Amino acid sequence: MRHALFFAPLLAAACSAAPPPSGSTTVADPGSVLVVVDTPPAATATAEAPAPKPVARGDLEWTIFGDTPTVAWAPDGVRLAIANQVNYLNTPAPAGQAGIDVVHVETGKRTRVHEGPGYHPVWLSDDQMAFGCSTYECDDAGQGIYLLDLGKRARRALAHGAYHTRAAKDGGVIFFSGFPEYEGWMSWDLRSPKPKRISGPEDSWKAPTAPLADQCPSKVGDRRVEQRGDQVFVVDAATGRHPIVTAEPWNPAWPGDRGAIQPCLSPDGRFVVYFSQRGGAGLVGVRQLDTP
Repeated sequence: MRHALFFAPLLAAACSAAPPPSGSTTVADPGSVLVVVDTPPAATATAEAPAPKPVARGDLEWTIFGDTPTVAWAPDGVRLAIANQVNYLNTPAPAGQAGIDVVHVETGKRTRVHEGPGYHPVWLSDDQMAFGCSTYECDDAGQGIYLLDLGKRARRALAHGAYHTRAAKDGGVIFFSGFPEYEGWMSWDLRSPKPKRISGPEDSWKAPTAPLADQCPSKVGDRRVEQRGDQVFVVDAATGRHPIVTAEPWNPAWPGDRGAIQPCLSPDGRFVVYFSQRGGAGLVGVRQLDTP
């Protein structure tokens, strides 16, 4: 059963990439980054202007630690939480590597908000988030759901086997419980002493859609994002498919046939997040698009 847990990261959101496009910026250290925004030329007015195409306007890229990045957009739509974590492998992280960062994608500022193990961040409000820690990262005594008020230390709020922490539509958390026994997807409203079982297969890693508030979706309205080969595309129902960045997919090292970790959109469709690897380093990239 433990072996089944190794497949969990492959269902989350992440590339050996071509050289970065001109003007891109690599973040070296939390708290300092320059963002270069390439402003497209003004459109020429016509009597019957065609539908505007999604155009990438800005470029931000930074290095992360870990094997499978997990990200979530804050309610304000401009801050991105990302976990730096090696998942499920009982692999100790070097000091200062594992943790959760928040990146303001318009200013480029990156801030470490949690130091230590934790993954699948979930925004509960503009200044509070939750994240999971499984027995592989926090051992049996520390596994569970943690609450983090920004600027303070995280505290364990629910002691339970927890994987794939996700945001719930009711403001709580849903998560997959698969160790020491399969319980399947659970729902916790932050007030109850125990979570409740969500109906569905007990051994399915796919999050149920009904209670899910997706904080990094692949589709928003008529716009969706996908990676085919070495290109990330934005597909718009009105204007077709448009490449926004060239980047070979991030294929997890094990197992090698599970495909790439996929890009996703911000919930308002203004930003694309993609994942890459270059020179052995893991990278996260954000592109700002023309508004839908």
